[in-house]
Amino acid sequence: MDIEVFRSENLPQMQRYGEALEAGIVRGNMGSLVVLKLGPGLELDEHVHEQEHVGAVLTGEFSFTDGDQETVLHAGDVYRIPPNVRHGVRCTGHALVVQTRADLQIETRSA
Repeated sequence: MDIEVFRSENLPQMQRYGEALEAGIVRGNMGSLVVLKLGPGLELDEHVHEQEHVGAVLTGEFSFTDGDQETVLHAGDVYRIPPNVRHGVRCTGHALVVQTRADLQIETRSA
């Protein structure tokens, strides 16, 4: 069977970005699923993306920031960040998040 399955104990290859962020990518033809492990003390400066991001919080909680506004997301929450919307990220505990991205795709379908 050509179906790829990733379980919580077998996530895609994760890459560490600093002390509080790990990310792995499952690439697809139409876009990709990014798996994000957020840890205590994570603070990502406010930034924008050209592409829309849609995601879901699987476990834990984190928040999006915009200036002095903060929106806390909890396990079970789903979110959408439209293109070019300024936001930062803050995590005081732990969170496991999945996010779809059209800009991270493979060019050809595997046989």
